[in-house]
Amino acid sequence: MAKEIQMKMARDKTENGIVGRYGKLWTRVPANVKKLATKDLKEATGVYALYNGTMPVYIGHGRIFARIRGHNRNRKKAPFWEHFSWYEIKGKGLSRDIESLFLSVLPFYARSLNKMGGKFASGMKTPAASKTPIKISWPKGGAGKKRHRMKQK
Repeated sequence: MAKEIQMKMARDKTENGIVGRYGKLWTRVPANVKKLATKDLKEATGVYALYNGTMPVYIGHGRIFARIRGHNRNRKKAPFWEHFSWYEIKGKGLSRDIESLFLSVLPFYARSLNKMGGKFASGMKTPAASKTPIKISWPKGGAGKKRHRMKQK
């Protein structure tokens, strides 16, 4: 009974969410790129990231298999990444906005191979009420000294 409820919750979560299938930090080996070429994944569209170690160096969107394969063959980008993550986006037209969101949130040095920033398909930028920063007083000496308990004998 509990297993059936868990399965139904997982199915509802998958059906109602924006992400369908995904793969996190796959190594860039031919077997993994080939797995994206399988019948059920070949036409999947969404957002993907290329990583150097665990640092993202490129964020993109489109047909995931075609884009990853293209970057794998690109002589300029290929030396700079060895892992990739991909996320199938179920909603039409959402992958571009999600890519733009990632590009807006990540600092430029964490996505060094992207030449352009993202642009949102819709939405309106709201200006801040004030750009004056607050003054922060950093504590002296860092986080403080750790005090260890004496072991009782």
